[in-house]
This record gives sequence, structure tokens and C-alpha cells, in this order.
Amino acid sequence: MIKKLFTAITGLLLVAGVSYGQKLHYGLKADLQFTSLNGRGMQGSFNPGYDAGIFLEYNITSKWGIQPEVLFSQFNNKKDDDFLTYYVNSGNSSAKSSIKLSYVSIPVLLAYKVNDLFTLNVGPQFSVLVYDNEDLLLKDKAAFKNTDYGVAAGLTLHVSQVRFYGRYTLGLGNINNIDDRYKWHSQQIQVGLGVAIK
Repeated sequence: MIKKLFTAITGLLLVAGVSYGQKLHYGLKADLQFTSLNGRGMQGSFNPGYDAGIFLEYNITSKWGIQPEVLFSQFNNKKDDDFLTYYVNSGNSSAKSSIKLSYVSIPVLLAYKVNDLFTLNVGPQFSVLVYDNEDLLLKDKAAFKNTDYGVAAGLTLHVSQVRFYGRYTLGLGNINNIDDRYKWHSQQIQVGLGVAIK
């Protein structure tokens, strides 16, 4: 699914870019992000991480556009002290408290140009878990699902070729892979910058 989505977006923008080169921009971005995992057994506090990747900007009109991105995101979070209260049968009593999750995320954002400086962004985000460093469960079972989805909203400041971002992403999917009793949801606050190459 993620491969088809990325191929479709890339193909669409390449076709559009051939015809309307002045409307298409792309570049690199990097963010400091604070992530939180909320739910029973999770600490729920925001912890620093990062994400980095590429962005595309396609201007449909003078005011409206779309901005797909492909990002590598690092989550650093912690389980709560009461984790084994909820997962007494499957939880690993000697598990470390730190949780590290790495995702490839694809936000596809609608962009509204307020003026020459500011753009509002909102849209869905789909993420695939590509690496985890956690030992929450016995028998090396995975505590987190392989995919997540949510909605992102933020503000971009344009200064020549540089973009300064502020964004909040709310995870809507339940990423708890243990059972269906308790739901875990992610949150992200991102502050960063991008540089348009074209």
C-alpha cells in the first residue's frame, strides 16, 4: 500500500512538473520532534527525537497546493512503571524502560498560502514501522503494530529557499499489538527547517 501510494504521488508530480515546472518545488528537510505514546502502560510524556527526509511542493493555484513528504522518523519513549499491571501474563518483567521506534512516514498535506511568508498545512499521514528497539513482551514478541496513520497540521514560514516548519501530528490508529483491551496512540510535535533545491 505504501509503495503504491508513493509511486502514485511521485508519478503525478513528475507529470505535473514536466508541464508546469515553475509550480513544482522539492527539497530536503530535518526536524527536531517530540513524541508521545499514550495509553495504559505507556508513560505519555513527550520525549525528543528527530525526523528527516524530502518534500515536494506543487502549486495548484496561487493560493492552494499539495505537499507530500517522505520522512524517516525516530521515536524515543518510555514504558510506565505500571506496565505489568496491564500485561501481567505477556509482559517481560526485566524489560528496559526505554522504547525506540523508527518509522518511514508519508504525510500528504494540503497547503494554503496565507501570504508570501506563511502557509498553512493539513492532511493525512501514513507510517510504517521499520525498526524497533523494545523488549516489553516475553518470547521476543512485538508490542507495536507495523503501521500507523494520523492527521497532521502546521504552519510553514517561507524565507527565500528556506522553509521553517512547526507541526503537530495526532496518531489515529491503535498501535498496540499485544491485544485489544487497551489502545495506544502516538503524538508528534515537530519544529524544523527545509531547503528547497528547486
